[in-house]
Amino acid sequence: MDKDSGSADESKPLISAKRHPLKIIAIIALIIIGGIGLSLVLYTRDTGQIAKGIVLEIPLGQLTFADAQSKLEQQRTKLYEHPLQLTAGEKTFSFTMKELGFTYSYEKPLQQAYLIGREGNIVNKAAAKFKASWGITFTPDYEWNNQTLSGILTQHLSSLNMPAENAHFIVNPDDSMQIVAEKVGKQVDLENLITSIKKAPIEGAAHIPIPFKSIKPGLTQEDLEKVKSYDLISEYSTIFDLNQKERTINLKLAAQAIDGLVLKPGETFSFNQTVGPRTVEAGYQEAIIIEGNSFVPGLGGGVCQVSSTLYNAVRLVSSSVTVIERSRHSLPVAYVPPGQDATVAYPDLDFKFRNDSGDFILIRSDINGHSLNFKLYGKAKKKQ
Repeated sequence: MDKDSGSADESKPLISAKRHPLKIIAIIALIIIGGIGLSLVLYTRDTGQIAKGIVLEIPLGQLTFADAQSKLEQQRTKLYEHPLQLTAGEKTFSFTMKELGFTYSYEKPLQQAYLIGREGNIVNKAAAKFKASWGITFTPDYEWNNQTLSGILTQHLSSLNMPAENAHFIVNPDDSMQIVAEKVGKQVDLENLITSIKKAPIEGAAHIPIPFKSIKPGLTQEDLEKVKSYDLISEYSTIFDLNQKERTINLKLAAQAIDGLVLKPGETFSFNQTVGPRTVEAGYQEAIIIEGNSFVPGLGGGVCQVSSTLYNAVRLVSSSVTVIERSRHSLPVAYVPPGQDATVAYPDLDFKFRNDSGDFILIRSDINGHSLNFKLYGKAKKKQ
């Protein structure tokens, strides 16, 4: 009995010895966990600074929100004042980015950068902050106001545009026609220029050559060489009084403005656009005009005989042209049959017709003595 009892007593210290290391391990684990927790608390505590490694145009790590905002505002001002120089030959046009409609916005990405290490639980905050320490770059919002950009360029560069010049006839004193060759025009290529501006570096002065595109004339010398051999397709004459000197001057001025005009296929003739305003500066005299139901003196009196004579020449080739606009006088006139007149008054009343012949039409005017004559030349239609 004593032996057995002694054996039982000797086993107790062994059990206690086995439990003691477990307690030690538990204590150590608690210390480690506590240390990690404390480290995380210290690592993720909010110091009011942006996480290290954050870049938004410039390094923002360890800056307060206010300091970062101040530096980015300086950066925005710098970009707005960044110069762009557009060159065409010896001409240079200077603009700032802001003048051309450039906008720079950092507010949203700055807010996103500031939130790194401040969202989620402590583990999420620590992980985000650690990841940022290896470098995270945010991009500001760059935008161009295309309407402003296009408008400013059009306003300042339009002087560089050169319109194309059609080949045209000059009527010599002997009534022969001399051809003046066409000229190719040029126009600023806004689309490509805008693309170049948007790709320009924003560091240092940017020098951008202004691109141009060619503008082809609608009538060439080759076209007019063909027109010279066209057939007479219509002719109409009216009579005027040579003793009415002022009226005769007006007739001649208006008729000469139209003489030698060539209409392209589909083109619309406008009497007012072709002849222009009837002014003293243009040489027009005061003569009798119809105003309402009365004959009264007026500048450019007699010009309506020119438009009416041309109208009647046009009427004879109605299958080749379409009258777009024509008005009668309020009183009958003596130089054309009733209802066949075409009154004009700049700029309100016009006489217009469209060339639907499918080819060029040449208009010739001629004053011979007291006769005003209009002739239309084109390709005569073959008889079926």
